[in-house]
Formats: sequence, C-alpha cells, structure tokens
Amino acid sequence: MSAPAAKQGAEEEAERLLAAAKLNPNDGGHFRSLGHHYARAGDAQRAARCYQRAVALDPDDAEAGEALCDLLDAEGKESLELAVCKEAAGKSPRAFWAFRRLGYLQVHQKKWSDAIQSLQHSIRGYPTCADLWEALGLAYHRLGMFTAAVKSYGRAIELDSSRVFALIESGNIQLMLGYFRKGVEQFRSAVEMAPHNHSAYFGLASALLAWSKHCVTIGAFTWAANLLKEASETAKVCTSLTGNLSCVWKLHADTQLALARCSPWEDRHIKRGMDEQNFKASVLQWRNTCLSAANSAKLSYQRALRLTPWEANIHIDTAICLDLICTMEENNSVDPIVWELPEKMSLGGLMLEPVNKDFWVTLGSVSSNQALKQHSLIRALQLDTSLSEAWAYLGKIYRQSGHKQLARQAFDRARSIDPSLALPWAGMSAENNHQSRAGAVNESYESCLRAVQILPLPEFQIGLGTIAACSGELLSPQVLMAVRQAVQRAPHYPESHNINGLVSEVRSDFQSAITSYQHAKFALDMVRGSKLDNRYPFVDVSVNLARSLCKAGLATDAVCECEELKTQGLLNVDGLQVYALALWKLGRHDEALSISQNLAENLSNMKQESATGALGFICTLAYNIAGKDSAASVIHTLPGQPSYNRELKFIISALDALQPSKRFQLPHLSTPPRLTSYDVMSEVHSNIALGKAFGGESNNCLGVEGGLSYLKKVLHMYPDCSLVRNHLGSLLLSSGDWTASHKAVGPSRTMEPRCTLLACACYFPKST
Repeated sequence: MSAPAAKQGAEEEAERLLAAAKLNPNDGGHFRSLGHHYARAGDAQRAARCYQRAVALDPDDAEAGEALCDLLDAEGKESLELAVCKEAAGKSPRAFWAFRRLGYLQVHQKKWSDAIQSLQHSIRGYPTCADLWEALGLAYHRLGMFTAAVKSYGRAIELDSSRVFALIESGNIQLMLGYFRKGVEQFRSAVEMAPHNHSAYFGLASALLAWSKHCVTIGAFTWAANLLKEASETAKVCTSLTGNLSCVWKLHADTQLALARCSPWEDRHIKRGMDEQNFKASVLQWRNTCLSAANSAKLSYQRALRLTPWEANIHIDTAICLDLICTMEENNSVDPIVWELPEKMSLGGLMLEPVNKDFWVTLGSVSSNQALKQHSLIRALQLDTSLSEAWAYLGKIYRQSGHKQLARQAFDRARSIDPSLALPWAGMSAENNHQSRAGAVNESYESCLRAVQILPLPEFQIGLGTIAACSGELLSPQVLMAVRQAVQRAPHYPESHNINGLVSEVRSDFQSAITSYQHAKFALDMVRGSKLDNRYPFVDVSVNLARSLCKAGLATDAVCECEELKTQGLLNVDGLQVYALALWKLGRHDEALSISQNLAENLSNMKQESATGALGFICTLAYNIAGKDSAASVIHTLPGQPSYNRELKFIISALDALQPSKRFQLPHLSTPPRLTSYDVMSEVHSNIALGKAFGGESNNCLGVEGGLSYLKKVLHMYPDCSLVRNHLGSLLLSSGDWTASHKAVGPSRTMEPRCTLLACACYFPKST
C-alpha cells in the first residue's frame, strides 16, 4: 500500500473511532482503541488523553492503564504516573494493574511500607507474576522482615527459576539468619544461571567464608578448610570478571587469611609408622601450607590497598595478616627502635581514622613493644571506657609483666562488659590455676572451658588439657574434643601431643597415648633453642611415654626409655617409679628394689603429696617382691606421722593385719578425723578388725572375738557404714550368732577373711 493510501486509511479509521466515541461517550473501550490509534501514529499527547479518558470511565481497564503509564514513564512524568495509579486504585479495588504499577513506583521511591500494601493487593490479580513476588521480597527485605522476604523470593524463583536477583538476595538473607548451607545453595544456583555475574560469585565466596567460620567454632577444621579453598577459587574468578574492584580483592585476601589460620594438620599417614623424619616432614608441609595462604592474603590485601588507599580497614587487615606471617616465620624483632611492618600498617589506618578505637586495639595487639602496646590500649579506653577487648589485652600485658592484681582487675572489667569474650576467661583461668585456695583449680577449669567454647584457639585448648590433668577432668568429652583439635591446629606444639597422650592414657587407649608421646618428643626436637631449654619438657614426655609403654605391656621398651633418661642424668622421681615398676614386671626384682631404694632417698626433696604416693608405691612393691615383713620394715622407717593418702593408709592397715607378731602399729590413726575421709577410715578399721581376728588366741579357728569387739566400737563411730556392718555380720555368723542378720545391711557374698585381706594387701597404687 502506498503512503498516501495508508495515510488516508488511518484518517478514515480515526474518523470512525471518533464517531463511535461520540455515539457512546461512556464506553471506555472506544477511547482505548482511539488511544492505540494515536499511539501508532506517534501522537503521544492525543493518545495519553484518550487513555486517560478510558481509565476514568473504566478503572479496571488494565490495557489502557498500562499504556497510559508507559507513555508517562517514557516522558519522565513519574509524579503524573503515580497520580493516575492512585486515582484508579482509589476508584476500584479490582484495578490490579494500578496497584501493581503503584507498588513498582513505591519500591523505586523506597517507600517500603506503602509498596508492601500495594504489591500484596496486586498479587490477588496477578498471582503468577514473578516480578511482583520479587519486588515484594525486596520491600520485605529492606524493612528487615527476613522470613517474609525469603518466602516472597522463593515464590518468585518457583515461578521463574532464572531469577538471579531473587537468588542472590535470598542467599544474602540466609547468611544473615545463619543458614549458611541454604545461602550457599542459593548463590550456587545464581552462578549456574548467570556464569558471568560477578555479584553471584562475590555472594558465593562470602557465603563460603561465613560457613567456614561457623565450622571453625564447632571444631570442623577440615570441613572449614575445604570451604575456604572453594571460596578462594570463587573469589579469584570474581576478580577476573571485575578487574580492579577493591572489595573483591579484599574478599580473596580474607579467605586466604582464614585458611592460613584454620588449615588442619592431617596425621593419618603418620600413625602407620613412628618415623621421626616423616613426622617432621608432615609438620613442615602443614606449616608451609599455612604460610603460603598467608602470603597470598598479603598480596591480595596489597592489591586492594593500591586500588583504594583511602580505605583504613584494609590497612588494619594488612597489619593483622603481616603479624600472622611474622609469627609463623618466628622473626619478630625485639629492637624497640625498629618499627615492624604490622605496626606501620596499623599506624597507616590510624592516620586515616585517628579516633577509631578498634584500630588502637589492633595496634596494641600486633606491636611487640610493651610500652607501645600499653599506650595503644589506654588510648582506646580513653575513646571508649567500655571497650572489653582493650581491657582484656591490657590484663594480658599486666599478667605478663607480673602485676597480678592489675591483671585480675582488667580481666574482671572485660568480663563484666562482654561475657562472650574469650581472652578474659582464659586470663582468669591462668590466675586461678596458680592459687592455693580451695576450689581454685575447679574455678580455673570452668573458666578455661568457657574460653575454649567461645574461641577454640589451640593455646586455650592446651591450657584446658593442662588444668584438666590437675583437676581430674581428663575423661571429660569437652577436654577430649579440645585436645584433639589442638593437635590439628598446633602440631608444632609439643604440649598439644603430650596432653593428647594423657587424655588417651586415662581412657586406657595406651597405643594412642604412646603415639602421642612419641609425637611430642619429635616436636620437641623441632623447637628452636638449646637442649637446656627443652630438658625438663623432654623428661616429662619421656616419663609419660615410659609409663604408657609399661601399661601397654611393653615393659622392655619402658625400661629402655628410663635407662636413656638415666644415662643422660635426667631420671626424676616419677621416672624412678616407672622404672622400678617396669623392672618388677620383667622379673628383675633385685634391680627394682634397688631403684625403689634410690626413690626412698629422694623422698625428703619431694612435696608431701608426692612423697606419700611414692611411699605407698615403695611399700606395695616391697610387699609384692619380698612379702609383708619387708614392707613392714620399710614402713617402720617412716618419719613421725605423715599425712598419708588413701592408698598408703589402706596398705598399712592391711600389712598390720597380716603381721602375726602385732609389732607394727598404725601411727596415722591419731590423725584428726577431719583430715581423713569417711570411706578411707571405714576400710582401715575393717582391716584392723580382721587383723585382730587373725591374732586371736581362742579355740575358734579365726579367733573372731577380738574383731567383733573392735567392730562393735567402730560401729558407734560409723553407724551408716555398710562395709563395717557387713564385716560385723560375717564375723557374728562365723562365731555362731545366727541372729546377726538384722545387724548387717543385707545379705552379702563376702570372701573368706584371709583372702579378703590378702587382696587388700596386694592393692597396687596408681602410677604417677
């Protein structure tokens, strides 16, 4: 059709539409059609007037309303567009197009509350519109209504699985709510939908980093390391998409720094053999892996810093990274004049933000100069007196410098401000552990356990294991988990392997204990410094190893370990006990007695508790090798009335009962009752009664009258003791008193008295 003919046809169509509108001016459809005609002809003003007339006649006319709004939007008349939508929505609740358009405009203007109302209403008319659900999710998100936002985003994704924006925003909300797995799934879906969308990659790397931090808090270090490796690769891809974007390089550095901190030591192949070279190679490989990640983080921080040198946070992050590298390389300077790189970077951040309290705390934590540390922390407290981190670090400085009272006050202040901070709990644990008052060890254990639960640092975990060994809590599952994690995080610390050995030993897993003690010896060889520095830890580890070998039935290896210490002149009193026990198990009795004699000569230099345990060991060893006469002669040489422990009292009472001449008496019975436990004294009195029965001269084969008389007196002192009542009942039955059943607690299957006493005498105290 030629142009003149087309123009003539358009004019005729316009005339027909105008005529129809004049014939029925209340029919909005004619004005809508006329508006379409003018729009096709390029006459926007006439088209807008016709559409406006159509909407005024029929507010539910979505076609005319959308066309009118499109024209107004194209001309930039947003306020007029908003007025048209509000007018139509006010006239008819079924003008869903107006509510939808109004909701979009309100989202654009960030009027989130109004947008939610408009979008909710419009969804009734367009329940399958993914755009509406996505916009509604955004409005909920901005108002902090995260659960509703996730549901709205989820509905949008159900309707259209290619909604990348909904996937990314939903993933961000899942991270905020702590649902890391769901967040990672959302970001992975976004990456699959848009493989070149840098926001999706950035979100995925951030989600993996957040998830890894959660894994670290629960002790899943291998899992955390795998997540961080994936996060690092994702962030690297993001850098290739964005190029010079500072936040992406910083994210890559954050993942590498986290990997350097939590990368675990895998010792599976080490457990197959005890070769020292393999162990050292494995630890060095782990160390190099951590150092490589830290250096990679340093380079990424430097790249981010070059792009945005005005960002103070990047200066501080770089300082923290450099401090970690210095710690790994063990090259911290002690020169108070030379400024270290971590200190310089911290000062760079402070030059940009001199009143940032957290930056001052960072400077105090990375500096090796005590004066600068204290000055930085005090400056932070001047800016904010309720800064718990500053108080905690200040307490650490005071404790290291020997100001115990100031350290305790600083730790108390930090705990009262923020109980969720780990360092004050660990500091108070160390303070309580060195006090001699009753209950101090238990308080120390609880405080250290709290610190480990808040922040599972290997130093805290090793401290927990050390305190647990003193307080008898090595069987605790929390201690087991903490010590195993310390081995993973700090395989170069001999203490971690030594404590792990103690935990395994107390659980009767002697093979694992032997392995751990050997690892501790290997780690000691790797520690830099003179042999003098490692002498005493080496002795402790070697004695522990010998003890575990002895318990595992490897007495020959235990003897070799002790003889090695003896050759070096490092065999202490604990080692002498293990040495004597191992020799006795090998049948080398004369040598065992000789070693026990050497042990007895060192009793005067031992603490009273240790000396008492050693005496019990010597007595029991003498009894098992040479009989009761030899053991009694050893006890006769004891000075005065020492404060005997449970095992020694039990052994003395048994030996006294077995001594037919009754020439040995119990000096410890004069000990005040408050110094002797109820159970111990009841056992001791029971043995004394049996001894009197053996020593009786009546015609009765056991001569039970003496024992009966004694037990009746004891029963007045211990009326609720089942052991005394059972023995009294047994002796009464042996004497022919068949009415004695009511005097005992209940029927019991007792051993023959002499067999019972022999079993008591053969009781072997636990090795140290």
